[in-house]
Amino acid sequence: MVNGKTELTDEKLADFHNGHMMDAYLYFGSHADRDETVFTVWVPDVKRVSVLCSIVAGETDGRYPMEPHPRDASIWQVRINRRMADAVYVYEIETLQGEILTKSDPFARAGEVRPANRSVVAGSSKHEWSKSALNYKAIQSKGHFEKPMAIYELHIGTWKKAKDGKFLTYRELAGELIPYIKRQGFTHIEILPITEHPLDESWGYQTTGYFAPTSRYGSADDLKFFVSKCAENGVGLFLDWVPGHFCQDIHGLALFNGTVLYEDSREERRFNPEWGTLNFDVRRGEVVSFLLSSAHYWLEEFKFDGFRMDALMKLLYVPNDESRVPNEEGASFLKRLTTRLRERHPAALLIAEDAWHYPKVTGEVEDGGIGFHYKWNFGWMHDTLGYMQTPPAERGDIHHMLSFALTYYYEERYISIFSHDQVVDGQKSLLHKFPGNLEEKFQQLRLLLGFWAVHPGKKLLFMGQEFGHGEEWAFQPELDWYLFDYKAHRQIALFTKELLVFYRTEKAMHELDDDRDGFLWLDPHNHEQSVLAFIRRGRNPEDECIIVCNFSDRSYSKFEVGVPVDSPYEQVFTTNDSAYGGQEPRLGTVHNTREKPWDGQDYSIAIDLPAYTMSVWKTKKDGSG
Repeated sequence: MVNGKTELTDEKLADFHNGHMMDAYLYFGSHADRDETVFTVWVPDVKRVSVLCSIVAGETDGRYPMEPHPRDASIWQVRINRRMADAVYVYEIETLQGEILTKSDPFARAGEVRPANRSVVAGSSKHEWSKSALNYKAIQSKGHFEKPMAIYELHIGTWKKAKDGKFLTYRELAGELIPYIKRQGFTHIEILPITEHPLDESWGYQTTGYFAPTSRYGSADDLKFFVSKCAENGVGLFLDWVPGHFCQDIHGLALFNGTVLYEDSREERRFNPEWGTLNFDVRRGEVVSFLLSSAHYWLEEFKFDGFRMDALMKLLYVPNDESRVPNEEGASFLKRLTTRLRERHPAALLIAEDAWHYPKVTGEVEDGGIGFHYKWNFGWMHDTLGYMQTPPAERGDIHHMLSFALTYYYEERYISIFSHDQVVDGQKSLLHKFPGNLEEKFQQLRLLLGFWAVHPGKKLLFMGQEFGHGEEWAFQPELDWYLFDYKAHRQIALFTKELLVFYRTEKAMHELDDDRDGFLWLDPHNHEQSVLAFIRRGRNPEDECIIVCNFSDRSYSKFEVGVPVDSPYEQVFTTNDSAYGGQEPRLGTVHNTREKPWDGQDYSIAIDLPAYTMSVWKTKKDGSG
């Protein structure tokens, strides 16, 4: 019924029903072009469908009966002979049982500001992508396995508010956020879901609009402006996207035709009691086309640099089955998703949330893997935080928790995370997880972030933790920016900034992240003193770093550390720097090696190792003592 590029031909209809369509948003939803507007919706097994429209500028509301597609009775369409951009609308559906439903459009590309929930006819985009932004998008991920990646995770609505107390718009966010994260040393931003959602407190994870950027922060063109500015400033941008489950609010996808349609038809797999959401039926071709098209839409139209995909546990394992039975249907869907996205968007990076012990999540699909580039390292995060929250006197008993991640690390490609999930719901901020007085908490926060930076894996940190946020994250107006009035918080912000500079500039911290040759234990077993020592390597021998972490509340004088080279070693980074609130002067400490084998190396140095300190040592460049 739609002429030209968006005509639903027999071939396109087959693709849609078979789960092969990636651009369904071009054929479904509302499209205003020149002097007409076309509405198209998939609603099988109903008596009738109408569009209820309210035209902007006070025109009379209208009801427009829809007709079944001439080649497919499950698809309903209507053509209205006027351009209705910015009109608000819903679908009125009469079920086979005579029930009248009012639904927002699954393929709407805009929606009303909550609490209103009608769809909006999107007009034509006026945004023009700059050449520099497009060039950056084309090359930003080249060689990413060997490049530094420090991701700043944030929720737009609670990062910072405008002066009038309202949400920052996408355009205002560009002016505030991009300079900030560049100063702090982050390379990428990851934003919690901005797909349209009715409830602020869901953080965006209970989506109703899979093609609509939330109107809380502005229009689609406003979002494109923000994406462009990130690219023009050399900042990567990931979108948190939710392929596994959706919001059960009745105006959305739930029971769309009066029966289960988008949600799983099996009752035992349908509902997520912990989140109050519904799981998609990824056995159904139309649902697969819907999700493939949503993913493609955000990369094609908004040019995000990739996704972090949420709640993959609901796809890789059978939902609501505590025995963790692998879900072949969900795995098959994810393989199709990653394969198609990597074909169409080879520069985009695909990041998986936790997938428990599911094998080869970052393996290639042709080798039996799921096809992601990276996955979050929940195991390392849980072990590290569990250890750090333990009183120092008891840490020796669980020392293995610090080294265990290296027994499995090279099976996947990981991102080391301290995400929003670790600082909500009574878990406290990172700063207040640690035992001891406030000074000791700051010492341990520096140690934790130092260990995070030097451990193999890309990096992700949730907003506010970079300056020692005092409270756990909640739906307060904004982060506690007033903390910058206090010296200790300014010092931890400086520490994080310089730590990330160190991470980005030292090739040993990232160049061989994915290679076993990039890491060597010196001493992983020193539980008596709660000390870890290891080597990080780059491709060139001169990039090698010796790392020593003291997790105890005791300082050690003349601590022996094995080194591989007979050369003076200088301290190139320490979390105990006085500029960060520590006790040591700004670097410059040099130690000569001794011909005393230690830690499996031919030589050693004896260093002073303060309590709660991570220090990094390299051979002195000029070779002098």
